[in-house]
Amino acid sequence: MRVERNKAIFTEPPAAVPDGNVDVSGSGRWKIWQNAGTKIDAPILGNGDLLAAVAGDGRYPQFWFTTNDFWQMESAANWEFFHDNSSAKCDPAVSGGSPRPVGRMVFDIPAMEGAKWYTEQNFATGETITILTNSAGEKCSLKSWVAADENILVVEFESETDLDLEFDFYFPDETGKGCEKAVDVWGSGESEYIQNGMFVGLVTGRPLQVKKIGGGIVSGYRQFSDHVDIPTKVGFAGGFLKETKGFGNTGKLSDRSTHRKIKAGKKATFVLPVRSWAKCSRPYEYAFSRARWITAEDVEALHERHLAWWKKFWSVSEIVLDDPVIEQRYYLSKYMLASVSRDPEYPPNILGISTFDRPAWNGNYKINYNHQSPYLNLMVSGHFQQSDPHDAPYLKLMEISDEMCKRLLHHEGLYYPLGLGPHGLVSEALLLHMKSPAIHGALNMIYRYGITEDETYAQRVYPYLRGVADFWEKDLVCRDGVYHVVGDGMHERTDGNIRDNGVPEDPVNTLGYLKTFFTWMPKISEALGLDEKKREKWLEIAENLAPYPKGTIREIQDNPTLWKEVDVKLEDLLPEEMLDKEIYYDEGVGGKWSFHFPGNVMQIYPGNAIGLGSDPEELEVARNTVQIHAMVENALGELEYKRALEKAEGVKNPHFYKAGAFNASNLSCLFFTAAVRVGYDPEIIWKEMRDMILNRGIPNGFLKENPHGIEQLNTIPDAIQEMMLQSYEGVIRIFPVWPRVKHPNASFRNFRAWGGFEVSAALKNGEVERVTILSHKEHPCRIENPWPGKSVKVSYEYGRPNEVHFGEYINIELHKEEHAELFI
Repeated sequence: MRVERNKAIFTEPPAAVPDGNVDVSGSGRWKIWQNAGTKIDAPILGNGDLLAAVAGDGRYPQFWFTTNDFWQMESAANWEFFHDNSSAKCDPAVSGGSPRPVGRMVFDIPAMEGAKWYTEQNFATGETITILTNSAGEKCSLKSWVAADENILVVEFESETDLDLEFDFYFPDETGKGCEKAVDVWGSGESEYIQNGMFVGLVTGRPLQVKKIGGGIVSGYRQFSDHVDIPTKVGFAGGFLKETKGFGNTGKLSDRSTHRKIKAGKKATFVLPVRSWAKCSRPYEYAFSRARWITAEDVEALHERHLAWWKKFWSVSEIVLDDPVIEQRYYLSKYMLASVSRDPEYPPNILGISTFDRPAWNGNYKINYNHQSPYLNLMVSGHFQQSDPHDAPYLKLMEISDEMCKRLLHHEGLYYPLGLGPHGLVSEALLLHMKSPAIHGALNMIYRYGITEDETYAQRVYPYLRGVADFWEKDLVCRDGVYHVVGDGMHERTDGNIRDNGVPEDPVNTLGYLKTFFTWMPKISEALGLDEKKREKWLEIAENLAPYPKGTIREIQDNPTLWKEVDVKLEDLLPEEMLDKEIYYDEGVGGKWSFHFPGNVMQIYPGNAIGLGSDPEELEVARNTVQIHAMVENALGELEYKRALEKAEGVKNPHFYKAGAFNASNLSCLFFTAAVRVGYDPEIIWKEMRDMILNRGIPNGFLKENPHGIEQLNTIPDAIQEMMLQSYEGVIRIFPVWPRVKHPNASFRNFRAWGGFEVSAALKNGEVERVTILSHKEHPCRIENPWPGKSVKVSYEYGRPNEVHFGEYINIELHKEEHAELFI
């Protein structure tokens, strides 16, 4: 498999686990955007529930660990907290509800004091190997893996020299031994060295933390049970396997010792079972029992199943590129998503893994794009198990959000706040004058159904989709037969902003979402045999929405944005010929343009409302919008870099001054794909991807100076997949936007296309070599001719005769589960 040649390499020990000095009280609370929990640079491994980050240094290698279901479940779900208030920017309506770490298992190896650090992650096997090399050149290796089908972290030690080591567990508020920046749970001050005051003014309860040592096992639990809506608890127990032939040395250890001798050339295996209340009744006891009685044979069986799971995961689909930098990032992103996302009830938090108690944005599911984005690329690659967790927060909050809608807007439907948690928890009860988060989540569900046409899945999410439809049927304002969006902004707003700038109307992203949503709702309801009487109304809304707000740059110099982002005008950053190009504005009433938040491409993607099959004039406006964002990003980046040079202090890599398009902290994960969707120059797209990876990429898949976490795992795979295959418009397009001159060789296998198709294709010397299509649903298949101007032969299974097709589009009929091959 192609994945086998791709790995992640870390040549330095992690420096940011955890990181930041954060004042979370009063007006300083929003410093969390810049400093709190946003810089995890460690190798991460997991099985979609148990997560671990490799950290520490040569002397103290350690594993921070937690589970996706371990939250402090304190909710702000009372309706009165769903508000937009003028102080939201400095004192947001947050609860204490957010994901929590359990702590860190630390190994103290004196012989490796000052050792060089090298870590390699093998994507194909889900294994991480850390090699420590001391001053004498002696190596100690730690091969770690989280069992794919059980919550156990396994660490296999092997050394070239005799080692004496100690192991111990530390809770997140305990500093020392390789971590000097842990959280002081009880503190209230500030320090440049540790993160004090994390809980001040935010958390009413305290964790119950218990640790025990005995029988060669370090065990304990962390529990949140006071001032919470749902008690949570995680138990753990760690120790080395008892010494048998082939494992460790032959000497005897004290039953109560956490000391271990490892002979040169011998192996010693450490196991850390972890259990939670969400999965079993007595997590501490279950974890301790597993650690006490597990055998080498058990670990071997676990490893065999672990390798089989990863082999199956990678067999689902694959790509081959002639650019190793981008290919590696594609597989790294898939590996990370496979590691952090699988539990259907507990999605990974915005940062992927929690390593301290006060994460940025409460570490929650921020549903005005952050939560939705990482799951988008998983559906085309067929990794539906990893995309399943997306839906849970929406489905669990339906009852309270329906009540919220009735109380606040006085009509039926689902109205969602911005910061969700699991099991109906509301972590940040903010609205900030946005109504689109719920429909944004619905788009992911429609995407999933459109690709699979899985009626069982549709049945599960249909009550939510129907609730979203009810909301917009009641909330849209009809004027002269045209439906307008009122009181919904593209950007987050406080009441003070509304007083200064007025109530926003017709944001271009929401209009695009509504177009797609109400076009697909009749199709889904028909497939399920539901709501026949609603279909005509839904289609009528889709066909009569307000037009997208448009205009030129020259017309909006007095209102390019709602906030003072920069001290330069748009017209000063663009050539004269671009000032009169028609572009999409952010909102019909409200802000028109943002230098740093390119939200006026979201109707293109993920809205799926504009693409290569759109009206040529509409497509031209979309391309102009993408191009001007890209040009402004470059021009503004050059200007800011020049200013930094003039100041001659704190000058960074020039690439870090670029922001607002391909490199926007918000939305870069969607901007690339939006550019692909409208046919923007693929050579530019490719170069921007490569530059981003080489200048900003860190080895675990995240980006330097971008505080957002797992959404960054969408950027490369999503763009590459759409460059290789597009199908959402009902037409399969093969390598529709591809840099064929500089990258003439590529292939993909088993990508999912809308309509229940599975497609494989290869590009050789810049020309499509072959195309294979498998139908899972027995629909007519419409394909844009991969060989323009040439006739196409179609070979079928089941002894059907070959066909020859001509023209721009090829229409073929396939039986269910039948393959067809296209060639010239």
